Amino acid sequence: MLYLNLLAEAYLNAIDEASLEVEEGRYEAQELEKLVNQEEIINRALALILPGESS
Repeated sequence: MLYLNLLAEAYLNAIDEASLEVEEGRYEAQELEKLVNQEEIINRALALILPGESS
């Protein structure tokens, strides 16, 4: 699914950006990934893009 690939890429970019912003770069991207649920975030995004089509 095209949306899933785009969201996965956007997620990685967001984690990288957040690692620079959160507490002025206190966390590395890998550390932040441990604090959030990638699957849940992508599923929520899909639900917003495709209401009624995602699970």
